[in-house]
Amino acid sequence: MTSAAEYVSPIETAVKPLKDDAIDRANKYAAELLSKMASELEAAGNDLQVCAPYPESFGCTRKTYMAGQSKYKLFRSVTRPRAATRKPNEPDFADMSKGAVDRFLETAKVNAAAQYDAFVLKLIAKIGPAVSATLTGNHVWGYSILAVELPDGSRQNWKTQQIINVSKLGMLFNQWPTRKVR
Repeated sequence: MTSAAEYVSPIETAVKPLKDDAIDRANKYAAELLSKMASELEAAGNDLQVCAPYPESFGCTRKTYMAGQSKYKLFRSVTRPRAATRKPNEPDFADMSKGAVDRFLETAKVNAAAQYDAFVLKLIAKIGPAVSATLTGNHVWGYSILAVELPDGSRQNWKTQQIINVSKLGMLFNQWPTRKVR
């Protein structure tokens, strides 16, 4: 007989193998984002004042201001200034920082792993006890259908698709919206 500590839900067994794919996808997304940022910085002559200035709060909506502030913080999180100081109206020359870029990529992977574990726990809580579960498809690269058999013999299908977003603070985060389908 297995103890509660040894019990592994069939739901977890079915979806857990895709965790590595979710981490890989987050890493690729982060690398693509960094590549676009590097191109944008280069096109601006490496001047952060041109590609990601601190937003003006006058004459814009809160949404526009917050988006500008997010971009400002994101660029500054992965670049290093060329000069220790500068005057307010001078260019803000910076270069991509290998250390900061490496930390950004590693953070994306660590966060994806933690977020996937949280997704699995939330899915188990949402569905409840299950006798068996089978996953069809790959929700990391498209969508998946989780077919679950419950203790009362009924069957349910749950559709999941992964979404990657960037927070206001420039952090990547994953979401796995899951809906019961008929």
